[in-house]
Formats: sequence, structure tokens, C-alpha cells
Amino acid sequence: MIDAVYTLAEPYWHTRSGEIHMPESFAMAQRLLEAEPAADPLIVLAGVLLHDVGYARVPVETHHAGLADAPGGWDANVTRRHEREGAALASEILRQVGMDEARVARVVEIVDGHDSRLEALSLEDALVKDADKLWRYTESGVRITHTWVDRTPEAFMDYVESKIDAWLFTEAARSLAREALAWSRGCVY
Repeated sequence: MIDAVYTLAEPYWHTRSGEIHMPESFAMAQRLLEAEPAADPLIVLAGVLLHDVGYARVPVETHHAGLADAPGGWDANVTRRHEREGAALASEILRQVGMDEARVARVVEIVDGHDSRLEALSLEDALVKDADKLWRYTESGVRITHTWVDRTPEAFMDYVESKIDAWLFTEAARSLAREALAWSRGCVY
């Protein structure tokens, strides 16, 4: 089922470097699931694959305004629009692949709030939020996203390092962030 979700979600990833972000976040989610066996992997993996598909339905020129750290200021309306559009697409895709309605509802709820909602509604929500944020700590995440927030790679890495405890919900994610960031510091510039 997850392979089918991946295939149907992938065409929506070609904005904001999603074609890189989603597979890397997916890999992080798989690692988080190893550390959190009580989580439902179908909900977590589907949530990660679908969390940013809504950007495909948001005007490209507004995408970076949806970042909380955008140099031009954060536009919460862009963030919410991509979440709402993503929730609608997630519902369509998950029903198309035959996911049961209870899981569809949980994934849709996660997608519709993964950035704007500060708290996690469940372990699965926490893991989706963590997998999403963890990309910023990877080599490709640093190379790409430092430019979005008008920082040097070094300043960006210092910034995201300072956010590990504030942004990430699980100890497994905090550990992965430190591991990925150490690797990135050795690779980037």
C-alpha cells in the first residue's frame, strides 16, 4: 500500500525541492519507526509521503512565505493553505489505494496541521513532524534550505542545531538530528 501512495504522491513533490525532501524524510521516518514500534507505520509513512503535496496547489511565488523563518516574513495563510490542500489530496490518494477510513482520517488530520499545529496529536503525528523537520539537518537539506532563509550554510547549521530540543518531539529524532548534522558539518563547504 505504501508503494502505491508513494507512486501517487510523487508527482506533487516537484515544488520546494520536495522530490529530495520527501524521500529523505521517508527514510528518516523508517528509522524513527524502528525506535518507536508502538506507532502505526502505515499512518506515519503515508503522512510523510503526503505532508507537503498541498504545495502543488499553492502559487509558486508564495511557497517560501510559508516558511516560519522566511526572510520576507512568515505568511501563516500560505502554511495553512498548503496543509488544507494537502489534506484534501491525501484523502483522495489514500482512498484510491484502499486505505481503511479510520487510517485515512488520522493521516488527513496529521497533514492538516503538520506545520501550523505546535503540539503533536499522537505518536504518529509526532513522528511525521519529526521526519519532516529532520530533513533540515541532512546534507541536502542544509545545501538547499539555507538559501530559503538567507543564511550561510554554517549559520543555518548553527540555527537548526539550536532548535533540536524545541522542534523535535522524540528522543530518537533528536539523536538522528545530531547524527545528521555532524555528517552535514563534515560535508558542506
